[in-house]
Amino acid sequence: MTALGDLKVKLVRKLAVKGLVGGHKRQIDTVKQWGVATHDQGPARQALEELVRDPDAPVEQYGGRDTIRLTSMEDAKTYIRDNGGELPWGLRDRVFVFSKPR
Repeated sequence: MTALGDLKVKLVRKLAVKGLVGGHKRQIDTVKQWGVATHDQGPARQALEELVRDPDAPVEQYGGRDTIRLTSMEDAKTYIRDNGGELPWGLRDRVFVFSKPR
C-alpha cells in the first residue's frame, strides 16, 4: 500500500475512534491534525479530500463545504479491514446502531 493509502486508513480509524457518524462531524482542518505529524498535514488533507470524492470510501461531506463524517461505522470497519488496517481495540466486536439525523 502507498503512503497515502496508509494515511487514509489511519484517518478513517481516527474518525471511527472519535465516533464521527450520524450528527457528529468535524472540519477537514481539524481531522488532519489528529495524530498526524506537522509535515504530513498537507498529504492528510489530500487524503481526506480523496476519501470524500471516492464513492467506495466511508467518508462523506456533511453540512459545510469542509465538514466531514463517516457514512457508517460498519462501512468504516470494512474499509479499514479491506485496506490492510487493524481495527482499534474498542471497535473490534462492537455493533453500532445510530439513527439518521432529522
